[in-house]
Amino acid sequence: MYRPTLRQLEFALALAEHRHFGRTADAVHVSQPGLSSQIKELEERLGVTLFERDRRNVRITPSGEAVVSRASEILRLVDELLLDASLMAGKVQGRLRLAAIPTMGPYLLPTLRRELKAKWPFVELVLFELRTAEILRSVKQGDIDIGLIALPFDTGDLHVEALDDDPFMLACAEGHELAGEAPADIAALQEVPVLLLEEGHCLRDQVQSLCAQLGGVAHREVHQASLSTLVQMVAGGAGVTLLPASAVEVEARPGSGVCVRPIAQQGVGRTQALVWRPSDPRSQHFAAFAHEAQSGQWRFS
Repeated sequence: MYRPTLRQLEFALALAEHRHFGRTADAVHVSQPGLSSQIKELEERLGVTLFERDRRNVRITPSGEAVVSRASEILRLVDELLLDASLMAGKVQGRLRLAAIPTMGPYLLPTLRRELKAKWPFVELVLFELRTAEILRSVKQGDIDIGLIALPFDTGDLHVEALDDDPFMLACAEGHELAGEAPADIAALQEVPVLLLEEGHCLRDQVQSLCAQLGGVAHREVHQASLSTLVQMVAGGAGVTLLPASAVEVEARPGSGVCVRPIAQQGVGRTQALVWRPSDPRSQHFAAFAHEAQSGQWRFS
């Protein structure tokens, strides 16, 4: 019996995920006939049928479920082997999976990516955007290596390195009654509609907590939208919101129709942080990278 190749196992995992030969071929960067041939050869080498095919669908068989599960573990162990070898050689290389929350990703990931590639040029960096709870779960399970999140948040037993404060700014439309340049009293939120992201975003929870401390606000609107869309609604006069300072350069740039004011009260905001598993063999390297950010060797926001 010939052994399956690692590439064939990767193809099987991808097909199990996409359940479509065309989409899978695009995802793994091979031709559809090439993918089909490799899956057929894998099934012949294993002696079992992994997938049912018809003209429209691909279904995974019970045997396929078992093989895909084992293949996932095998590939994880191979990745660990490559990682251990690179660390023994004094290098950080191989695949590094980094996830950021959606209210940080567009504004901070470009800088984070640049600095990571400058420090570890042989790293294959894979970026994701996930909500905080998904990031923490994925890091704990080993599906993600590093998470970029906002504190305060319960991170359990993960290692946490705070990077920088990210104060909130009051964002309103130009010409709004609260528009101006001077620091704004946070109590102003009690008098105007406040726009919030949908449940599951930590930014929503942090703003809600702040509103609760004020004794509530006159009116809250919750929208299933991105932060960018929320800011556009603010520009259109739908209400005000609290915008992290790290997002201001992009979302409230000149000509956006949005006016931002700092908050007069101290401590109104969040903290940018990196999290990872303490058991990760690259932990000391991650910590050194975080310390560079803390020391101001590169600008994170």
